[in-house]
Amino acid sequence: MSAADRWNAKYADCHEPGSPSGFVMDQAGLLADCPTAVDLAGGAGGTALWLAEQGIETTLVDVSERALQIAENAAAERGVRLQTICTDLEADPVPTPGQLSRLAGAAVPDGGWHAAVCTNFLHRPLLGALRDFLVPGGIAFVLIATVENLLVNARPSRPFLVELGELPELCCGLETISFDEEWFGQRHEARFVASRPG
Repeated sequence: MSAADRWNAKYADCHEPGSPSGFVMDQAGLLADCPTAVDLAGGAGGTALWLAEQGIETTLVDVSERALQIAENAAAERGVRLQTICTDLEADPVPTPGQLSRLAGAAVPDGGWHAAVCTNFLHRPLLGALRDFLVPGGIAFVLIATVENLLVNARPSRPFLVELGELPELCCGLETISFDEEWFGQRHEARFVASRPG
């Protein structure tokens, strides 16, 4: 079964986009003057919709057509614009912003976005290419559970977790704004905010 089939099946009975990431919402000050953003592997669009509601021209990328349909329906109901792109971010090689732009048409900035969000999705080559999704001065917001999380929670399983201290190294070419690695409630997470130099 393909990744698209797996995720379409998981979203089959879902009709709501879910809540936005509290981590991203807490960074509202850094997003105050942000004109464009991309949410990578953003599922049914909880965070992407919140970004769009802040007046940010937002693109949501996910492998699941069903998840994107949920997000599109919610955007229409809320009266906000949301660009969606259905593609596999685990493809080899990782799709470039230019390729995503061609998939979506002219609405996507070919040179990258001013903010890039990636939460609860670990694909190391994607994180290594995250710099390329940003314009110079653009900011990345990344949240991944760590291996420490297994002390309390069986899921996500180890292949979907970062090692302690690993996340900033994965996001190469970015300058750290903040990096926190601790228990947030019942979940041990690495939370990384960084900018592309320039």
